[in-house]
Amino acid sequence: MNNLNKATNISLEEAARFLLSKDDILILSHANPDGDTFGCSYGLCGALQKAGKNVKIACADPLPANFFHLREAIKEQDFEEKTVVSVDIADKSLLGKLENEYGDKVDLAIDHHLSHAPFANLRYVDDKAAACCEIVYDLIKLLGVGLDKATAQCIYTGIATDTGCFKFGNTTGLTHIKAGELMEYGFDCAALNYRLFDMKSRSRIRLEQFVLEHLDFFAEGKGAVVALQKQLLEGVDSEDINGISALPRMIEGVEVGIVLKEKEDGWKASMRSFKTDVQKICKKFGGGGHLNAAGCSFKDMAAEDIIGKIKAAVCEELGYTAK
Repeated sequence: MNNLNKATNISLEEAARFLLSKDDILILSHANPDGDTFGCSYGLCGALQKAGKNVKIACADPLPANFFHLREAIKEQDFEEKTVVSVDIADKSLLGKLENEYGDKVDLAIDHHLSHAPFANLRYVDDKAAACCEIVYDLIKLLGVGLDKATAQCIYTGIATDTGCFKFGNTTGLTHIKAGELMEYGFDCAALNYRLFDMKSRSRIRLEQFVLEHLDFFAEGKGAVVALQKQLLEGVDSEDINGISALPRMIEGVEVGIVLKEKEDGWKASMRSFKTDVQKICKKFGGGGHLNAAGCSFKDMAAEDIIGKIKAAVCEELGYTAK
């Protein structure tokens, strides 16, 4: 079992040497997965397999259909893991139903969240990276195996999705440079961007209609919140659900958008902003994330009570009186 008081920060070069010295590796993605955590896990898995390692991936939730292209980078392998690595996971609770089995067994954590809470024996965290895939891209270079088209497509997927197709404030010049380098490997970037950002299922469109019809505006229109009951989310692809989180912030005048999603064990709030530190707001409720994209969870509370607490916290941050 890991001793959390002895979690050690290491360099990326040390992380590469660690991985090259190990075998039978399991890579963990976070629950309610997005393109970054899956891009990291599939990209790193493919690279380590090229290095001759036995590597497999585990996630509490299945791979969404619009990420099926990531499977091209890996070979399915079956073995008993000896080394456990997490990617894009800020807290072991984000492992979801895998936390009981692996929460205290992570050997190396690779992450980019400002709110990272140490849980692994070793960790490499760069909170300046726009996406964890930016880190994994550099890590793969250090492994000495080289990238191929399928692996490059994985890393591009993570970078593009975590920057909102390079529109979010976390995007840097280095982000564009790395994306440009990845495009040189020859995957169909236009088709991939369409699948990731423009193509929408009918269930996604119906969900967007509900959100727009039921948004509750507050703080003189600078805040917008909506709650999605679990029956609304049944049968909807997880990535479609994740994508809804950005919708309220797209409305003119909205600075902080919040989408509440009902889960089996409570409610999850996803916050998005332009300039407001929503990571700071979510931290008040035991959550975290990034400056402009963060989340938190609530248990044993009604949606109306949660919305009241969130409104008060957002209004305090924006300098308004909650009503």
